Amino acid sequence: MSTRSRLLTALAATIAAIVYAAVQLRVVLTADPGAFRALRTAFWHDQLGYLSIVADVATGNLDSVEPVTVTGVNHYPRTYYALVGLAARATGMDAVTAWNLISSLIQIAAVVMLSVVMSVLARRWWVGAFAPLPFFTGTLSAVTSGSWLTGLEHHAVLWGPYGVLFSNNAETAGLSIIVIVLSALALVWARPARRSARITVSVLAAAALGSLSGFQTYSFITGIYLVSAILAANYLRRAHWGWIAATAAAVLVVVLAGPLIADRVGQLPTLVFGLLPAAPGLIRGLLATRGALALYAAITVATAAPQIGWTVSGILGGDPFLAYRVASNVNLGVVDLRTAIASLPVVLPFLLITIIAARRRDTFGVAALIGTAVTAAMLALNDLWGANAEPYRFWIDLFLLGGVVLALGASRLYGGVPTRTEARSSDQHATRTTPPWIRAGVAVCALVYVVSLADLWLYSTDATMNATWNPGSSRESAIAAAAHAADSSKGGLIVSDTCIDPRTTKVVSAAPIAYFYLGMAWPAEVDAVSEVMSGRDDDLLPADSLVVSDTRWLVTDSTCATTPVLDGAEKTREDSFDYAGTDGSGSITLWRLSTP
Repeated sequence: MSTRSRLLTALAATIAAIVYAAVQLRVVLTADPGAFRALRTAFWHDQLGYLSIVADVATGNLDSVEPVTVTGVNHYPRTYYALVGLAARATGMDAVTAWNLISSLIQIAAVVMLSVVMSVLARRWWVGAFAPLPFFTGTLSAVTSGSWLTGLEHHAVLWGPYGVLFSNNAETAGLSIIVIVLSALALVWARPARRSARITVSVLAAAALGSLSGFQTYSFITGIYLVSAILAANYLRRAHWGWIAATAAAVLVVVLAGPLIADRVGQLPTLVFGLLPAAPGLIRGLLATRGALALYAAITVATAAPQIGWTVSGILGGDPFLAYRVASNVNLGVVDLRTAIASLPVVLPFLLITIIAARRRDTFGVAALIGTAVTAAMLALNDLWGANAEPYRFWIDLFLLGGVVLALGASRLYGGVPTRTEARSSDQHATRTTPPWIRAGVAVCALVYVVSLADLWLYSTDATMNATWNPGSSRESAIAAAAHAADSSKGGLIVSDTCIDPRTTKVVSAAPIAYFYLGMAWPAEVDAVSEVMSGRDDDLLPADSLVVSDTRWLVTDSTCATTPVLDGAEKTREDSFDYAGTDGSGSITLWRLSTP
């Protein structure tokens, strides 16, 4: 590649990054009190829980405990949040700023990587400028439901990639890393490349995929399934029909035996069992590479082992939270006409590119596309074969990753399918005639995609999706000061009145709070803390639950209309912290609680 080509490719990547940032990162870049310093409040309940881990680590607490009370045991994947917390501690950033900044950098890296690889595969620098398109694909919800999302049963939803990436959590980071991995692998395997480059990239990709087990379970599983399926399909493309038959039989075995396995050994082993259809292709790949594939598999397993081992130990130890977590996954499937409609912006071009690749005898491209389609079917329908692990979440993840594979495949076809002995020149490429049916297909796909962008517009202009919280406001600073004062004086949990959010209090103070997230981890005295939480909501705090939970402090806001009644306990005023802001002024008071 000439210097001019490199500069133009870099220009396309810069354009892609700017477009992505302007659309997807606009809120965190422009909200008060400044870039990266505000937290988006839409669907933020879980994010505040993850931020509790960040806040704890930022203050030096690396223990795997329930993060809000800082008691009990936490088996939830926390590696990413610990890394963000360590970055905050090293740089002096607050938890929210580190949360936004690091996630934004990873997302931009994914867009830039995809852009560069698209330009290289297409042999046209400007193709890379279209890299943001897979991230902006809508689900036609604006047409079907008048909203930017489609609601299914219970809390299952269908929405575009921006609906899963906006939160800046570990799933956002995990999906972005998978995009980087797919792009890097395409760069060295979808075109001629040095053997050393292929080995190096494959080793790094394997390590990155394995490490996602400590990020977020669903993105880890999605990445493993997707890469395994693409590899298996690639090694089956010239295989004897017996290998294909074995793969089909494996799919049938998973569908029939999956529910039985789930009943006997649980969800996690069933998800592992779901990888069985990839086994014939991977075994053939192991033989074809003379064991090299085993090296990559070993690296993936080694990097994934710490979190998997930690989770398995919790399951074997009878951790009640893990049992609850599995039992709560019900009626979250996507078998619905609305799902078929929502899938069209990706499915239609997927079919078109697959047909074109098959006609051009691009077996590598066809294998990648088929592997992606099989992965989407297996994971998005996992409730039908026993795993029952929030199928809608996998549908959303693969809606994005399917679009990324599609973009890479289309770029490769546009640049001409490379071979070891042939390299088409740009002049030959420019004079190639496009059949009318392909033009018509492209026009239909483009029309559907443009219509789907209405979802993105509704998402971008939704007041709820643009709302933010300022953790550095005068009031939040006063609350943090009160919590710090309590935390530094003989310990114990802190409870607040109903006007002070215990979730945000944890984030700004990192102090132990009488609160926990039912779906993340449970404190040591889960029942007592639950009673304190419900008592707070009812403005009545019984002494027995305060004692058992070790709740020793109360924080109140002078502007609150009610104050918790202490049933059998007494309070002593310790300190007061004034605040003033656009929403009014008042004071935060810290009370010491005493019980008989």
